Amino acid sequence: MQKRRTTIEDLALLRQASDPQISPDGTRIVFAIKTTDLDRNRYLTHLWAVTTAPEGDGLKQLTFGKGSESGARWSPNSGTLVFVSEREDKRRPQLFLLRLGGGEAERVTDLPPGALDSLAWSPDGTRIAFRFRPTDEQWTEAAGDERKKTERSSPVREITRLHYREEGTGFVPQAVWRVHVFDVATRTVTAITPEDRDSGPPCWSPASDRIAVVRNTADDPDLLPNAEEIFLYAANGEGEVRKAAAPLGPKDNLAWSPSGAHIAYLGHDRYDEVWGVTNRHVWIAAVTEAPEGDRPARDLTKGWDVHCGNAAIGDVVGAGESGPCWSADGKAVLFLATDRGTVDLYRVSLDDEPGTSPKRLTEGVHAVTGFTADASGDSIALLVATPGDTGDLYVYGMGSAFFRRLTRLNDDLLDTLDLPSPTYFEVSGQEGHRVPCWAILPPGYHEDPKPLPTVLYIHGGPHLGYVHTLFHEYQALAAAGYVVLYPNPRGSKGYGEAFTGAIRGDWGGPAQTDCLSCVEYALDQGWTDRAKVGIAGGSYGGYLTGWMVGHVSDRFAAAVAERGVFNLQSMAGTCDFVWRDQDYFKASATNDPGEYLRNSPLTYADAMDTPLLIIHSEGDLRCPVEQAEQLFAALKRARKPDVVFLRYGPESNHNLSRGGPPDLRLDRQRRIHAWFQKYLKPEAP
Repeated sequence: MQKRRTTIEDLALLRQASDPQISPDGTRIVFAIKTTDLDRNRYLTHLWAVTTAPEGDGLKQLTFGKGSESGARWSPNSGTLVFVSEREDKRRPQLFLLRLGGGEAERVTDLPPGALDSLAWSPDGTRIAFRFRPTDEQWTEAAGDERKKTERSSPVREITRLHYREEGTGFVPQAVWRVHVFDVATRTVTAITPEDRDSGPPCWSPASDRIAVVRNTADDPDLLPNAEEIFLYAANGEGEVRKAAAPLGPKDNLAWSPSGAHIAYLGHDRYDEVWGVTNRHVWIAAVTEAPEGDRPARDLTKGWDVHCGNAAIGDVVGAGESGPCWSADGKAVLFLATDRGTVDLYRVSLDDEPGTSPKRLTEGVHAVTGFTADASGDSIALLVATPGDTGDLYVYGMGSAFFRRLTRLNDDLLDTLDLPSPTYFEVSGQEGHRVPCWAILPPGYHEDPKPLPTVLYIHGGPHLGYVHTLFHEYQALAAAGYVVLYPNPRGSKGYGEAFTGAIRGDWGGPAQTDCLSCVEYALDQGWTDRAKVGIAGGSYGGYLTGWMVGHVSDRFAAAVAERGVFNLQSMAGTCDFVWRDQDYFKASATNDPGEYLRNSPLTYADAMDTPLLIIHSEGDLRCPVEQAEQLFAALKRARKPDVVFLRYGPESNHNLSRGGPPDLRLDRQRRIHAWFQKYLKPEAP
């Protein structure tokens, strides 16, 4: 079959799997598939299941509602699923039960408008814990409709917290996230955590009598968002509240041991660190008072300079749980870790000698972006993405040398596309380090090799990283005739804390040097036309794009900076992320802004002679649109002729390129292609 090149429009045809959940008996995996509905300009997420046996009945769709479903979790007997659905009203998501023996899904809650997540069955199968945060009454749809009838204005917002807005959420409600328990028999809902602070996702004890929850205990949680502790609540909402013995610090993904003696989590003990330089490790905390001489909490991966969890970025790859997950005998913990461009499954034993590296269970040119284990710990569901697909379901048998593929969700499309495999390489950095990078060469390049227009694409974060997965946007650019380079410069995750922390206080310099080294490598290979190099990036990648065209503007023929940080001083007071004075940057926005300004691309606007396309969304709260406004205004005042500002509306936010409205995601890619064609391929039709 004759294969064709990838197009921008293929983005809407790709199906994205996420959240694999293997049944306790190990026979089936339920997961979510997100699809794009261009006619209604929306995404729909439905639940699917696949059997794990080779002779099983294969893939089956479970839900078909008009709204999306998510968060499916198995009952302990593997016979019932609970999930969240918006099928009746997207502003009032509810719990639904679906019995796998037959019948329709049944709504079992009547919660008010709000947000609902983090479902968890009690081990005895009688109750379901979940988190819920109601919408403030004056901001419900009903209240808004009533105001319209009487032509009244919106109510004033009284703001008392530093963190009053949140990317993807908007204004943070006055109400907090609380853990609730739903009784399956009586259909009653009981709140078990207090109303003073947000509560994290619930984790049941093996005896089904207690629920562990992470809560912040700082005097001001907005200034110390990682000052977290583990609280143990009675599942009936009564009785004594205790704490697990663990140091202050971030705590993700609680998992109670089978014996009930420990709780495992991903985190660290640097509670005042908020920027994400520190690697998260696997910890276990004692649930009861530790005997004299025992350590109350242990870092099981101490000394291992690897980030535990999934720190990968991408535009079409889904994710799931990262662990930790206990073995059935309680002697070991499974988890995902990000290391040198891959995400894999690892195992660490409680009996390992200190300093012993965890055992890597999966290996390949891929990223394992989610996993769960059955009750026996012998069968594990994996969501595995590769450079040639968006992620499929696999099953892994503990102790096996391989994992078996269960789905091929996008083969009907991918089999028709000429998808060049990315070329991975590393170059030597000036500090003696290695700089990893991928290159996608256009289809058929090796039949007619010659220097081509090239786009250097820089990732955001900054403390995240590229891995071995499919990136649709880069494949579409390569199909249009560009070489695409995407490096992990210093600041990226997956190469040790020193590598990640090298840009602390100097966001531009080290990463710029690393990126330029990758461009030089492409020139040496004969891939790249020196006169036709473009640069692009979003978020921190937008920052570094602005920084580089302000420092080495003559190196690039065109640039695209989107959702970027351009003025660190104003960002400190306008973004939803917590900034602290004299911390990551040795500066204060109010009385000592020197280092903020030195590190800001806006400071060097007069030197920006590269044609620049600025892209930003009005709904962006992580890097507010004022960042783009300032840079655009500065360049226009300096009479720079080749600058254009694309300002998307409030319906798109910081996540436009990965999850924005479908029509705007496609529009964005078309405009980026047009910009690079104008300056890198003006002779093309």
